[in-house]
Amino acid sequence: MDLDSHKRRRGEFATTTSTSINDLPDCVLMEILAPLSLPTVVLHCKWVSKRWFSLISTPCFARRFITLHPHVHHPFSLIFYYHDCHLNERLLITTNSESESESESESELKSLAAYLHNKCDPNTSSLVASCNDLLLCRVQQDCPPNPINPINMVSYSIINPISRQCLALPPRLVPRFPPHGFLDIRLGIICSYDYNNDKQVQLSSSFRVVLIPWSRTKFTTQFKAHIFSSDTGEWSDSVVLCPPNLDGFNFTLIPLPSIPYKGFLFWCINGGRLLGFDPYNSTCCVIEKPVQWEQGHNLDCLGLCHGSLRTSQVSGSPHCNEHPCLRIWDLMDFDNNNNNNGGGAGAGGKWCLKHELYFNQMVSEKSPWLTQYVTRMFPSVSVLAFHPNDANVVYLMIQSKVVLCNLQSRTLEVFCHVPQREHAHYFTYHPLSFVLPSWPTPIPSARDAIADYPNSN
Repeated sequence: MDLDSHKRRRGEFATTTSTSINDLPDCVLMEILAPLSLPTVVLHCKWVSKRWFSLISTPCFARRFITLHPHVHHPFSLIFYYHDCHLNERLLITTNSESESESESESELKSLAAYLHNKCDPNTSSLVASCNDLLLCRVQQDCPPNPINPINMVSYSIINPISRQCLALPPRLVPRFPPHGFLDIRLGIICSYDYNNDKQVQLSSSFRVVLIPWSRTKFTTQFKAHIFSSDTGEWSDSVVLCPPNLDGFNFTLIPLPSIPYKGFLFWCINGGRLLGFDPYNSTCCVIEKPVQWEQGHNLDCLGLCHGSLRTSQVSGSPHCNEHPCLRIWDLMDFDNNNNNNGGGAGAGGKWCLKHELYFNQMVSEKSPWLTQYVTRMFPSVSVLAFHPNDANVVYLMIQSKVVLCNLQSRTLEVFCHVPQREHAHYFTYHPLSFVLPSWPTPIPSARDAIADYPNSN
């Protein structure tokens, strides 16, 4: 081989080895990125450059990703507020991520927390409702005092902290009544999806935000609802007729987060019942109390597990020397079509008791103090949330600790500590469940986050 040929071969080799990942065509880059986990793709890879952002944002990438991850249960998080020792309100985010790398899970959680703290400062705003990976944030704008007609201008926004999309809704005047203020307003967000042909990837979404104002008297024949539609970009007012078999109702004093289920938003009302409202058709229904529900105790938690509506009650009285009992029910045979066709109160759906156990039967191997505490005559225990994919796991609040309870083995394990002031755990707000779907929910009309990007590849 002559010298010139040798130099040419070395030049070709040098050119080949200097090729970077940015030189790869989109189809090859997609095959490299799509096998990665959902948090890695949307929290890290998507923000490398404009090109990667645009590629990962395409429906083609979403379809490829779902194909490679057909039956993956993505991690979920609990998001709630607490008051620290200085009475400052703080936002706490925990996750059940089962990532092989603990540092990777911690990095993902910090990224999510940093974004939410930036978008929703606990001192000026609050997260009030969720629907999968969409969060409803409220920001109060005080109006001049008016004792005759106390109202406040309130702004809301829809946030997807995974896709980094945020949509500000038009401000809304809402009544503010003492003593609980905004706690008396029932809020919720529900989303419907348009899928592609294989019904796996949501290409677009439509959502509704619902506000039901507080009333000084019992709701009897009708109630008012303020509804924001992402289709019109406007608020509208609706007068909703109560089911004919419903003999009036009040919302429970302690508001649990609303739960979207089969086209309805559900809230707890008096008597152990649930009120369901369909904002797409302005109809409502009532789910009657479980048979085993004990009078004098509210439903402690409302949520979803394996796609079914689930609720719980902690009962028992120290005055009757009763150890507290935890009961958990799943809703069976709920027919949303029957309810939308005027089925009335309790139409379609019945509660099935899935678990019933006493706290003095539970043990904790890693934390003996938990065993001693729950076996007392009347420990203070509340249900925070249900695991969305494991029917045997619930999350409890015990002594400023979030505790994982395995209902099958009847064991307790400290999940995380809430660094709040003493005795404040009695007043901890109920958490919002943040559940990652197969692919991040798109927010229609939201300003694309790529607009914040500097000029880059």
